[in-house]
Amino acid sequence: MTLDGAALVENLADTCWHTVEVVESTGSTNADLIARAASEEIGGTVRVTTDQTTGRGRHARVWSAPAGGQLAMSSAVAVGGDTEHLGWLSLIAGLAVARAVEAVAGRRPTLKWPNDVLVDDRKIAGILSEYTQTPTGGVAVIGVGLNTAMTEDQLPVPTATSLLIVTGDEVAPADIAEQFLRALSELLALWPADVDRLADMYRDRSDTLGRRVRLVLPGDNELVGTAVRIDRTGRIVIDVDGREVVAAAGDVTHLRPID
Repeated sequence: MTLDGAALVENLADTCWHTVEVVESTGSTNADLIARAASEEIGGTVRVTTDQTTGRGRHARVWSAPAGGQLAMSSAVAVGGDTEHLGWLSLIAGLAVARAVEAVAGRRPTLKWPNDVLVDDRKIAGILSEYTQTPTGGVAVIGVGLNTAMTEDQLPVPTATSLLIVTGDEVAPADIAEQFLRALSELLALWPADVDRLADMYRDRSDTLGRRVRLVLPGDNELVGTAVRIDRTGRIVIDVDGREVVAAAGDVTHLRPID
């Protein structure tokens, strides 16, 4: 099944997405939407491609894949003046990816705070949420890069994986896109009014909470402790020898389990 924006919109008529744009290739689906936000109302718009040539992760890290090997999706959400809970949007997107992968692949992914989705301890998807101010209020663009049809020798790093590797078969991009967008819409309906429920959902899939981790902050400042919870704004709380350290995604260079 090929990607068809009109068909996706029809199938997702009961969700918050009113426009799905499918493009053959683009530099960055996030950048495309953010560039338009200053002059267009983009809330409820999704931009999708299987060939993203200049994808980015956090801290301007490169996120690359061969043409057709990845599904890149960016979803624009009008957030008004609510900036306190923006940190939850990447976590919500991770939950939506996990639900979608489980639906199409029959495997249960886990989530590595703040923006990685794992299957068998290997990264299958990364998330980058960006905020921009527009004349009519704030807009968040939630970007997801999901490895779909990459083979082992096409993976960017040995710690990555893809739907093809996980399932042993090709998964239709339209199927995973529809599952993800439906799940994302359902989870966004809880945000920001019910972050406690979202926190429970996130904890259930977390690969980070409860583990000893090494937190690397800018300037190579390292802390080692136990990840104990996600706070109401989406920040991670780490117990470092009895002292709680709170870190937002933008403050963290790396966070890795050490057990």
